[in-house]
Amino acid sequence: MEYFENVKMQKAHKRVEALKGFYKHLLVYLIVNIALFIVRGNILEFFVNESPDKNFIEWIDWNILIVPIFWGIGLIFHGVKVFQYKFHFIKKWEEKRIEKYIKEE
Repeated sequence: MEYFENVKMQKAHKRVEALKGFYKHLLVYLIVNIALFIVRGNILEFFVNESPDKNFIEWIDWNILIVPIFWGIGLIFHGVKVFQYKFHFIKKWEEKRIEKYIKEE
């Protein structure tokens, strides 16, 4: 019985560590992207004054805007993994497969 309690404790500890990792990731995401948007205006203003090339300025602007988008997609996948969210249609498919295999045996 003690072995099973130890295994449960280890699983719970891993889950808590995964949640802490996700929340740290979320906090860094928020801080960095808020800072990017605050600084964005100054960066663009600097390059407008220094570089006459409009394409370069647009490129910098798009890169600053794309960071939160792609990082956010990664954060969503991280959250899905940590919270073990299963989509409804996947759950139905799993139930149907289980029923099918039970009937076959």
